[in-house]
Amino acid sequence: MYNATVKEHFVNPRHVGTLESPDAVGTGINEADGDRVQLHFRIEQSRITDVKMKVSGCVAAIAATSMLTELVLNRTVEEALSIQKNDLVEALGGLPEQKIKCSLTCVDALQEALNRMK
Repeated sequence: MYNATVKEHFVNPRHVGTLESPDAVGTGINEADGDRVQLHFRIEQSRITDVKMKVSGCVAAIAATSMLTELVLNRTVEEALSIQKNDLVEALGGLPEQKIKCSLTCVDALQEALNRMK
């Protein structure tokens, strides 16, 4: 059901945890299936210098959030805000259709956190 990239990010998620005194925090919740994501960001000179994640959810939710942390690290806030759900699916090498609809709450958390900073 899942490709090797998705499985790798699920088994070995990147940037797990929280940051003490983060510059931005965003939360995403999928009420339909209970996935919950929280992202913490450290931002210096408009660039994301650190990111941590906490995820409660399915394989796809955990893998997608892990991949998102990799994609945003060292990008500017504006670059990170330009990431869309389809970009994340592509970076993962694809997800089952039903998971695309329900497991990408991490992008909502990203948008919430970084849009508050503007």
